[in-house]
Amino acid sequence: MTAMRLVVAASLLVPALVPALAAADSFGGFSGVDRPYLVTPDRVCTPLKVTGGAATGQPTCEKAAADVLAKLSIKDPIPQRGTKAAFTATAQGTTLTVARKSGEPVVVWKTTDPIAKVVEVYASQYEDRIAVAYNVRRMGKEVTDIVGFDLGQSQTGVKPTDPSLTPPNGKDPSAVPTPPPTPADPKLTKALADARKAPKAKAMAAWKAVLALDASNAEATYRIAALQATAIQTADALAKLVALSSSKSADAIEWLIEARWDPAFAALRADPKFRAAVGLDRAAGTAPSAYERLMGFGGQWEQTGTSCDKPEVKLNIARDRTFKLRVKTTCQGQVYDTPFKGTWRIDASGIVLTFPTKGKATSADEAPCKFEPIGDEDSLRCTIGRDLEFVVLPTRR
Repeated sequence: MTAMRLVVAASLLVPALVPALAAADSFGGFSGVDRPYLVTPDRVCTPLKVTGGAATGQPTCEKAAADVLAKLSIKDPIPQRGTKAAFTATAQGTTLTVARKSGEPVVVWKTTDPIAKVVEVYASQYEDRIAVAYNVRRMGKEVTDIVGFDLGQSQTGVKPTDPSLTPPNGKDPSAVPTPPPTPADPKLTKALADARKAPKAKAMAAWKAVLALDASNAEATYRIAALQATAIQTADALAKLVALSSSKSADAIEWLIEARWDPAFAALRADPKFRAAVGLDRAAGTAPSAYERLMGFGGQWEQTGTSCDKPEVKLNIARDRTFKLRVKTTCQGQVYDTPFKGTWRIDASGIVLTFPTKGKATSADEAPCKFEPIGDEDSLRCTIGRDLEFVVLPTRR
């Protein structure tokens, strides 16, 4: 198949692409007749199977029509709260642990983005399935993701919930109420907005005001370091970056990678302390997180094209979770240059590119890109439909 045909097929597959950031997920309940669960408003997901107390990967989800949802007979979720809770969940870094009330671990699962906090735990009517809502930080904001686990239909040592004792809305009046998740601090939100638009003369004071409200705020730490570097306050700037490198904030790695290419730090790039703090000298393919593997060299990936055989591909990944893709083919004097754009997210083995359309999105609007080693560095193999596949390598700035 010629590269020309590949690009034409891809352009037909994913029309009218416009960038749009995904909304936070919320849990809709478990199926009463099958294993799936609902992520509102209309995504049906298959829970991860638990084997030997562990689960791996990411749940697979597909949008479902109203008639499909009706057949699944989705039941209202039962939050695990108070003294009647059968399960609890805790998170540390990228590891989520779900345990029974007795403390016995039920499942341990690792995700790709560090978990900021567990929001809620849900159990199915017979406690054979569990879902956990948790927050991750992206671009300085917390968003909610959902993961579901299938414990199996033949559970031992688990007393099924008596549906006659559980109100239809899933709330137990005898349970000790659990306070809802802490909402974003409006003062911090305003301080961040003010700092981002502050004039240069007032920027330092504005970002310090953010740190006064949130001492671990990664963006504020980074911005202050950049201002200090621009003002040739080298020691102070390096100290801030070193502090950021040991921060537990989930988005700290994003700002450290941003520092690698920020002109404000150009004079520091040869400094060993700077290079150690931002990880510039880490060997290719050894990055500890998927985000660093993806963005460590600036987020620009390319495939070199050959006439009438392989398309030239340029994939630019941005920190705001958007991407631009350009596929260019040349064959017998004809040139096809096809641009795409959309959003991306990290999954278990790489990233998923989403090409939003004006109509209802389906799985056909998503393209998986998996990390594959080539020599001593990473590549991304992306598959768009049946007719277009390419392998891109990172382009170093």
